[in-house]
Amino acid sequence: MKNYPLWKIFIVFLLLSLGVIFAVPSILYKEDTGNWYLDNRLNLGLDLQGGSYLLLEVQTDVLIKEEFENFSETIRIISRENRIKINNIELLDDELKIRFETSDKLDEIRSSFLQKYRSVKFNLNNNIATITVDVLYKKNIQDSAIKQSLEIVRKRIDESGTKEPLIQRSGRQRILLQLPGVKDPERIKNLLGKTAKLNFHMVDDDDSKSLSLNLAPFGKMIVADINNEEIKYLLEKKSKVGGENLIDAYASFDQTQGHAVSFRFDTTGAQKFGKATSENVGKRFAVVLDGVVITAPVINSAITGGSGIITGNFSSQEATDLAVLLRAGALPAPLQIVEERSVGPGLGADSIAAGKIASIIGMILVCIFMILIYGSFGVIANISLIANLFIIVALLGTIGATLTLPGIAGIVLTIGMAVDANVLIFERIKEENLKNKKVYETVKKGFDRALSTILDANITTLIASLLLFVFGSGPIKGFSITLSLGVIASMFTALMLTNLLVHFYLSFTSKKEINL
Repeated sequence: MKNYPLWKIFIVFLLLSLGVIFAVPSILYKEDTGNWYLDNRLNLGLDLQGGSYLLLEVQTDVLIKEEFENFSETIRIISRENRIKINNIELLDDELKIRFETSDKLDEIRSSFLQKYRSVKFNLNNNIATITVDVLYKKNIQDSAIKQSLEIVRKRIDESGTKEPLIQRSGRQRILLQLPGVKDPERIKNLLGKTAKLNFHMVDDDDSKSLSLNLAPFGKMIVADINNEEIKYLLEKKSKVGGENLIDAYASFDQTQGHAVSFRFDTTGAQKFGKATSENVGKRFAVVLDGVVITAPVINSAITGGSGIITGNFSSQEATDLAVLLRAGALPAPLQIVEERSVGPGLGADSIAAGKIASIIGMILVCIFMILIYGSFGVIANISLIANLFIIVALLGTIGATLTLPGIAGIVLTIGMAVDANVLIFERIKEENLKNKKVYETVKKGFDRALSTILDANITTLIASLLLFVFGSGPIKGFSITLSLGVIASMFTALMLTNLLVHFYLSFTSKKEINL
């Protein structure tokens, strides 16, 4: 082709070919095939394919209570070290009252306590100490719990196999979940409903009297069995090793106990676990999950390898889910489902159909308009417009974006913007045609003059869509992604593909003048 660089032809055909190739999976394939290329397609959002909507609330009040229990335990330890007897410890609202037998050495106790908890108020009145926390202290605990819960929820959902979930903070202490394609959310609810706080405690089988009276002595606690609440265990309150030291857990199978969960500790956990099992051979070691005993086997020999196995009459699914929970880590506080909705696939199908109809009608009207106004050049613009759609779909599928209704609106909007770029180019060519009768020079000047206007308009749109992506959430982000990719695609098709097609048309027809 005359006056057109070969490298530009190569780039246009390469990008156009890639656009068509990577758009095919999104257009033709809807189910997972296990093939990388065929599965490299658009994901549909909750409003298009249906699914589940859950609103969770983090029970941060539990954390405040646990913090006061930590205060209480710390005071007991410090008092024992100073040989001061405590008559009574009472929690009233957000205030912990400790009544000591004497007022001696209470200043030393307060000083030792405040070294560990610097932001806590510790007031003394004779032999009564009052511990309180301010609003900022509570807020820090709540914010930390929300952030940690978000990460753990995300890990649990990802490991459950749910594709493209929306997980974000909502309000002060709530988490919003949108799970596209999840028709039955019961398994997800079970995964999220468990705190998954795992600890290993020694069993005290010698003190049967306390167990029969259901009265735990100091430093001990009574915990029920997971399968039978009537079976109780007297455990040491302080755990030997906790779930925070776990680095891996997976479903396995034990020849005698059936389905089980194998686990592995980090270096610190392996040392603690090895020490606990070597010092307590012949005693029972209880595995406690969320306040109940899963199993309490006898330690037959020291386990120093840092790995072990948990059995407890699990089914295959229960073992798999427990492994997911342990790998993801324990929630800092329980989650409560405050709202639950299911979006049927029928509504999604209606939305897709409406989006298709809007896009098709828009395309047809735009194509007719361009042909009526610009004739053969209008046909070229329409070819660029179709190529633009293929490129947008290919880009969305390649990055694994989730298409929602606002996303469809963004695509429809970019159709208009792509046409607008072509209109600007053709109008500039019209103006140049009045001054210059040389065909190729007229086309070149028309594209050059339109370039700055197109870049200005599209760059400002890109900036706006970037701000929408950064500060928006959910549907707004979906809209901004499709708008951004549509703008990029429209600049390519208008400035390069249309340019190539115009040169090809003029070269093929050997026109000596331009009729616009």
